[in-house]
Parts: sequence; C-alpha cells; structure tokens
Amino acid sequence: MTMMLKNFTKNGYHIEKSVTPLSVHEELFFIFYDLSLSAINRKKIKLDYIPKNINECYFPRDIKELDRVLFSLLEYDRDLLGEIYDTVAYCSTFFKLVSNSKIEEISRELLSLQRSSALYSTTHRIRMDWPEDEKRRAGWHQEIFHTYPDFKFIQTWSPVIRNSTVQNGTIKVCPGSHKHGIAKQNWEDEKDGYATRILIDEKIVDKYEQIDLSMKIGDVLFFDPLLFHRSGHNSSSEIRFSQVGMWNDCSIKGFRAPKPNFISRTYSPRDNYEKHMFSDKNKSQAK
Repeated sequence: MTMMLKNFTKNGYHIEKSVTPLSVHEELFFIFYDLSLSAINRKKIKLDYIPKNINECYFPRDIKELDRVLFSLLEYDRDLLGEIYDTVAYCSTFFKLVSNSKIEEISRELLSLQRSSALYSTTHRIRMDWPEDEKRRAGWHQEIFHTYPDFKFIQTWSPVIRNSTVQNGTIKVCPGSHKHGIAKQNWEDEKDGYATRILIDEKIVDKYEQIDLSMKIGDVLFFDPLLFHRSGHNSSSEIRFSQVGMWNDCSIKGFRAPKPNFISRTYSPRDNYEKHMFSDKNKSQAK
C-alpha cells in the first residue's frame, strides 16, 4: 500500500499539490468574464460603471473585475448565473480542468482500479460561493446521498481562479469521519431561499475534529464519499470559485449511467420545427 493510500484510508482524504496548470485557471477566468459580459449585453443591463474590456484584462491581476460583473448579474437576476454555471460545465477548458491525467491516475489508485479502467464523471461543476450567502452554503454532509444509488466513487474538490482560504470559506472536513459509516441525517427540502440540504446530526459531527483545508489553485482534494465535509463561511468580499465532482467506477455491479436530460432555456426542437414549417411565409410559399 502506498503512503498516499495509507493516509487516505486513515483520514478519508488526500490533497495532491500543483496538479492543474495556471494556464487552465487563466482560461477559465476569461471564460467566466466573457460569458458575464455577454449576459450583460444580451439583457441590456444598465451598470453604474464601465466593465473593463476583456482584451485589456490580465490574470490574476483582474480577478476583482470578474467579481464586479458577476455581482452585477447577481443583483439583476440570479438565474443568469445559473446559465453561466451550466455553460462553463460544457466548455472545452472545463474538460481540461477535470480530466487532467494526474487526477485520473490518483482516482483510479484510490478506487483500486487498473490503469486502463473506465472512469465516469458525475456532477462536475464550478461552484460560485458568494460572501455571506448562508442560504446556499453547504452544511455538514456526506456525498453518498448527492449521487446515484450503488455507485462507487471518489469525490474531488479544488479551488479555481483564486486560492481558497479560511476567509473566503474554503472546504472544511472531519478527518477519519468516513469510518463512521452512513451517519444519521435529515433531509430538508428547498424552502425560504435555502437550497435542499441533507445534514448530518450535529451531535455526531461534534465527536470529530473539524479542520479548514486552505488550498492554492492547482491543488486537488480527493475524499471518501462518507467523509463529513461542508463549505466554510465566506466572510471576505470576493467570490470563491471551486470545482466539485465525482469519478465513478464503471465496473461494479450496480453501475448504470443515468440518461442525460437537457432542457432548453428558449424553445424546443419541435417549437423550432413548427416555427419554420408553419410560419406565414412558408404557408404563402406552399400555395
């Protein structure tokens, strides 16, 4: 057993340093900035400032400029941020981030898989966590109820665009808590502005040490699905960007990939067909 696997078995997590190159974070910065400016222009949002031209931006010097345009979108319509969130997840640069060969190698080792074994990605996204946003901050939970039944997986988390610190609410974990098994938890449906939460009984969490994992961009956290973890409190004035996602073992008996379900934000292919086939212009041409 390697030292990494030994420590992972003991603590329930492993941090690999300097995995993703700075160039990928730079690309992601520009993707977020470009999508934000596009949303502002598309919606003709009036601002009390002039956003910096993207061709005049530099990374990491201008991360605050990205914060500013995203805060403007948040104030105007939070749903626009959801659209950016979903768009980034299917950009080629995002695939560079999550499918880094080192991440795949470590995931396979921690899952006790062969070098050529297939890995299946679920819920890979870049979170945006806002200052003082308690209603969307994740409480203490285990990842086991945030994926599909009978999956065997490794969870990953990493800072994106800027370092994660105690001040901006970096991830917190309870070392060794994965050995507890599935803890008693309460399911709380979305209400009063709070996202759906599946929270571990606080009396159980209090039995374990709780630590903050400050990390630099490039570092990647791998952790056991049963490890107790949560978001920290973002007491800064900046947005915390972080990558989350799971790598699944496709060879286990219970694995069956879910069917993708894409829903148009505008109109459906059938609506598009009817628009072109049954418009007044087409009707006149058919005569």
